Amino acid sequence: MSCNCCRDESAIGPIAQKLLGKEQELIDAAKKFLNKASDPFSGVIHFLHDHPEDSSLPGLIVNRVLLGAFGDSEKIPGLIRVLASHVHEIARKSDVINIINEHAAVEKWGQYLIKQKEKITFKVCHDKGKLLLNDIVGLVAVEHGVELPLEKILVSPPNLIVTVKLGLLRPQKVVEI
Repeated sequence: MSCNCCRDESAIGPIAQKLLGKEQELIDAAKKFLNKASDPFSGVIHFLHDHPEDSSLPGLIVNRVLLGAFGDSEKIPGLIRVLASHVHEIARKSDVINIINEHAAVEKWGQYLIKQKEKITFKVCHDKGKLLLNDIVGLVAVEHGVELPLEKILVSPPNLIVTVKLGLLRPQKVVEI
């Protein structure tokens, strides 16, 4: 016996409409976070942090939400563009955001190169009222051929204060959002 329910083309239209509606809801939610945030980078991080725990966002949806929220890929902040460039899925567990990439990659962020591993994790917290990405794993900054793992990123609009690990030293770089 063969059933035709899976071949019923008329069932695809309502399902597609429902998926497009859910995608639009995510885009609208992201826009609300961007409008409330002091800067676009914080808005995106708060959107990811507010996403339900133990549920993931597929990479295609992440990219469509970013394009829908910002309107153009050039308006997406550089570091967010770097983090979302090869994303397969993003999930949250408590205060930790996990980014799983399709593959390891190297992306340009301003004058720096950022090496991404297949898995990136960071903890979202606040330090003196400012957003802080701490305990970063999977991101390495390359400057003048020297690779330095990122340790934390403090959001101090209009700048990001990036701290890297250099043995016992923890040098900081200030970059624009």
